[in-house]
Amino acid sequence: MREVSHREIFDRLIAVEEKVDKIDSNTEGMVSAFQAAQGAFTVLDWLAKVAKPVLWVIAFVAAAVATVEHIKVKWWWS
Repeated sequence: MREVSHREIFDRLIAVEEKVDKIDSNTEGMVSAFQAAQGAFTVLDWLAKVAKPVLWVIAFVAAAVATVEHIKVKWWWS
């Protein structure tokens, strides 16, 4: 087995650090994309929770308007 000098060990260490830094910069974009997607799903969850009560209110108002219009037409034509 051949002896390895401190300089060779240092050079290899520098090469490994450069590779790790490159991997870190490559994965940083993916991590930020996943975090953005997670935020988007959080907003969609909030919208889904709000949509159901809003639809109930809209349906109630539409039913009330339809009832009032029906009563108006019934009395108008009577």
